Amino acid sequence: MIGRKQGVQSRIISENPRAFFVPCTAHSLNLLLGDMASSIPAAMTFFGVIQRIYTIFSASTERWTILLKYLSDFTLKPISDTRWESRIESIKPIRFQLCQVHDALVEVSELTKDPKIKSESSSLANYEFSYDFILSVVIWYELLSAINKVSKSLQSESMELSNAVQLLSGLKDFFTNFREKGFQLSKKTAQKLCEDIGTPAIFKQSRILKKSKQFGYESNDTRTVSNEQKFYQDYFLTVVDQAIVSINQRFEQLSHHSENFGFLYNIENLKLFEDETLRKHCMDLEILLKDGENCDLSGIELFDELKIFCRILNKPKTSIECLNLIESTCGSFPNISIALRILLTLPITTASAERSFSKLKIIKNYLRTTMLQDRLSDLAIISIERDLCENIDYNDIIEKFAEIKARKINF
Repeated sequence: MIGRKQGVQSRIISENPRAFFVPCTAHSLNLLLGDMASSIPAAMTFFGVIQRIYTIFSASTERWTILLKYLSDFTLKPISDTRWESRIESIKPIRFQLCQVHDALVEVSELTKDPKIKSESSSLANYEFSYDFILSVVIWYELLSAINKVSKSLQSESMELSNAVQLLSGLKDFFTNFREKGFQLSKKTAQKLCEDIGTPAIFKQSRILKKSKQFGYESNDTRTVSNEQKFYQDYFLTVVDQAIVSINQRFEQLSHHSENFGFLYNIENLKLFEDETLRKHCMDLEILLKDGENCDLSGIELFDELKIFCRILNKPKTSIECLNLIESTCGSFPNISIALRILLTLPITTASAERSFSKLKIIKNYLRTTMLQDRLSDLAIISIERDLCENIDYNDIIEKFAEIKARKINF
């Protein structure tokens, strides 16, 4: 997907070696969750059970009415196949209304006359709502909640590279801390939930694998670890370790950009740098932006400009504020201006641009299949730029339209 060898990235870099590749952080987090869920079959089974719970209620208005009778805060949501981060909306109702969902399943199994539905609801209520499942609900809710908050923040239009790196670093620290303390805290929460529905807080007994015995060789079919230890090692650690590995791999390129442009995040702090350290950063940036004899800026001149400009700032300013200040100086700091413009044009996500494609699915539905391109484009612009459209005075538009279409007939 990155296209480092023969994809789009390699073709663009072959045309312009000074081009920077920045993966979309929102998509990378989505792929990170996919890596976590596919790292172990038990995790895939867990999300399958979540979907089964939603399906059994949503397939019938009668069963959905029974569900709404028990739920007061959140309703069940289906599992999204593409937007993994949105799966928190599917787990959240079960996490905070576990007892109510369980009681709704029990009532469905008692009232329904369909043998298939009776078997399915009884199986979910009596067997799937085990201690392993409840503990998985608590663990996945904590992980998805943290990732979802970071993903929403990264999709902000004002998000800069420095803030994105800080958010991802904080998410990585959360994974590391959750690996050390999260299992015990999740166990305590899961035990309380088990008490509410009357389920014993005991891990499922795993089947003992039979060892093949050769002639003259004795082997014992004994379990080497407890069920709790097996869940901790094979499930919890596998999922969390995969999250840590994926966040390091998928955001490696973003970390490189942060290392190259990091000294420009807080220019007012450059006055605390030693001259040799600052000069090295400037020269490294010149080498990075150089292709043969073509170079975007001069490292020596950038060093001289930063030494003066960092002392002009009286208070901390963001990169965009520094660039606006430089633009008002009539081109006195051209190299800083070039460096900041490159830094600010590095995209963090492409989510805001791709929302336009989501609007097309809403606008052109099966009732509008005969819509022409011009009308579709106009409706898409109105829907995408709805914030501007809400401030438009429709009376003025009607009057202008009437003036254009007005016809005078002289007899």
